[in-house]
Order: sequence, then structure tokens, then C-alpha cells
Amino acid sequence: MGDHKIGYKDIFKQKEYMKTVIADIINRFGDSIDSIAFTWLVYQVTQSAAWSAIIFGVNRIPTIFLQPFAGAAIEGKNKKHIMVATDIIRGISVGFVATALIMGFLNQWILLAGTVVISCAEAFRRPASTAMLPKLLDKKYYEFGLSLSTSACSITELIGLGVAGIIIAVSSVSIAIYIDMATFFVSGFIILSLKVKEEKLTKGKINAKEYIDSLKGGFSYLKEKAVLRYFVLLAVFLNGVLVPLNSLQAPLVREVLGAGEIMLSVLQISITLGMIIGATVYPYISRKLSRHAIASLGGYSIAVYYFTFVFAGNYVDSVLILYIIISVVSFAVGIAVSLFSSLCSVEFVKNIESAYMARVSAIFGATCVAAIPVVSLIVSALAGVVSTIVLFFVAGVLDVIICISLCNKKRFRTMKEDKMEGLLDG
Repeated sequence: MGDHKIGYKDIFKQKEYMKTVIADIINRFGDSIDSIAFTWLVYQVTQSAAWSAIIFGVNRIPTIFLQPFAGAAIEGKNKKHIMVATDIIRGISVGFVATALIMGFLNQWILLAGTVVISCAEAFRRPASTAMLPKLLDKKYYEFGLSLSTSACSITELIGLGVAGIIIAVSSVSIAIYIDMATFFVSGFIILSLKVKEEKLTKGKINAKEYIDSLKGGFSYLKEKAVLRYFVLLAVFLNGVLVPLNSLQAPLVREVLGAGEIMLSVLQISITLGMIIGATVYPYISRKLSRHAIASLGGYSIAVYYFTFVFAGNYVDSVLILYIIISVVSFAVGIAVSLFSSLCSVEFVKNIESAYMARVSAIFGATCVAAIPVVSLIVSALAGVVSTIVLFFVAGVLDVIICISLCNKKRFRTMKEDKMEGLLDG
């Protein structure tokens, strides 16, 4: 028959997996609309920047602290039912917020409670969704399957962000939030239709000893697998090193580049488009480039990006050339970062046994997200002492130093040897 090269057309034939992709796309569309509507709503209701910051921060807490425990709790449980239940909970929660707004009794405490409920539900849904992957898709399809999901959701997010303002302007904030509610219910209905057989389900409630043993098992499994620990480390590095860019975009554009809101839009759109392209082409690039090359490309590109801002801010006087440099480099770095991110996600999932998928992926997600507030605190402290341009230069230097340690061939050889030992042990 000859060698069949796997491509996206093979993923479209995986009907049950495609249902989850469609559900995620619908979810992401609603979330992108909600991100604009909810941000506007919080400030509209509270009239307080402090409350906006509190609610933004609270939204991250369940992912960091609850998700590892949620991952352990759902092992042996019906993942499909958990995904459906959490979609319904999220839909009811955002629907209640929209109704409270219309009826006039919405306040900051209801917004805070709604945020906590939604975030807690997401902390259970994410590891359940990841644990479903081996039941819906053969491992040989992971690169293309995950890349398709990532790029499709990113495109949908761009569309959602674009139409959110129109929906709010034409109708109202409450209608935008009701749309988000509807997407959760539709997603839940699609997941409910999945034809998947889950084995080794445990009946009844999990007792404390079983739960603790399950959680310990996840940490022990991660501790024993050097290849998994390494990709966790890479993902933490990636999330941490991007904090200066994500948290200081406004002062970067204003103080370093001497530009305005249009430059901010150009930067965001260029890097987002690059990330969509990167996620789409990752399966093909992974056939041509080694894991070491992809990690190095992504890691060092961030340093180049930061140094580009410093150079452009100091030496480029032409506004047109400045826009061209920032848009081109942002697009290229978006591709490189997306390849790096895809490498971490795909390789991590490929190297986990299905029995540990929920627990270990939950620990992975929580650890990665935890890097963001920690580095944000450091960046915030430094921003009060040094200028933005100095901060970006220092961040670029630190990126290079860390990449020299993390993204070297010796480490990847160690990972390869560890993986082969695991196969022999199996």
C-alpha cells in the first residue's frame, strides 16, 4: 500500500474527535465575546479598577490551586459526563449574571461569585477533556489533531473579539453574555452526543484515601518521567518569559516605541496571526526539524523580539519603517512561539499513559499558569524601579541565558534516552 503520510484530512475523518473540536470552537467563540463583555461589565458595575484587578486575579486561582486536585478526583470517573456537567454549570452561571444585570440587582459580589464558579468548573473540564483524547484519537494523529484544534480555536477567537464590540454596540452587554451562555449549552449537547467507551470507571464517591493516593500517583508519575518534567519546565519558561510582553504592552507601545493604539493593534494582530500559522504548520515542521531545533527557535526568538523593541525604540525614526519592523517581527515570533508551545503540549501528552492523563495534565496546566502571577509580581516590582526599555533589554538577556541552559542538545539527548528506557521497561 505504500507509506501513508498523515495529514489534516485524516483528522476530519475522526468523527468523534471532530465533535470535541467543534464544541471547543463554539466555546471559544462565546468566551472571546464574553472576555470583552465581562471586562466592560465589571468596570461598569464596580466603577473600580481595583475590583477589575481582583476579579481578574480570582479567575486564575482555581486553575492554579484546584486543577491538580480536580485531575485526581476525576480519574476513574466518566469524563464525558463531567465535561457536559461543567458546560451546563458555566452556562447557568453566565446566564444568571446576564439576568441579574437586566433585573438590576447585579453587584460586585455576584460578579465575583460567578467568576469563582465558572473558574472552578473549568478546572474540572480541562483535565477531563485532555483525558478523553486517547479515547478519541490514536497517538499517531496527536500532532495534527491538537494543531487543528489550536488553530481553529485561535481563528474563532479573533472573529469573536472582532464581533464582540459590534454585538455590544448594536444590542447590549447582557445579550453578549447570553450568547456566551448559549455556546456553553450547545457545547454540552455536542459532548453528550460523543460515542466513547470509558473503561475502568469507579462507582460511587471517591473516598479520601483513594483521592490522596490518586493525587500522589500523579505527582510520583511526573517525578519518575524526566521527559515529562522537562516539557513542564519548558512550558513554565515559555509562560514566564512572555509575561513582560503580555503585561506591559501599553507602556511598551507608548514609552519605548513612541506610538499609539494603532501600533498596539498591529502588534496583537500580527503575533496572533503568526501563532495561528505556527499551530497549523507544526505537524509538518516537526517532521523536518528536531525537537531541539524547534525549542531553540522559539526560545531565542523571544529574546530577538525584546531586543527588536529596544533597537526600534532607540534607532528607528520613520513611522512607516517602525510599523513594518514590528508587524513582520511580531508575525515571525508568533510562528516560532506557537511552534514551541505546540511542541510542549504535543510531546507532553504523547508521553503520558492514558491512566494518568487527567492527573498529570492537570498538574501540567496548573504549574504553567502559576508561573504567570509569580513573574507578573516580579515584573511589576521592577517596573517601578527601572524604565520599560531597560526591563525589556534585561528580559531579553535573561531569555538567552535560560535558553542556553534549557534548549541544548545534551538535554534533548537525555530526554530521548529516558523515553527509550521507558519503552524498554514497558
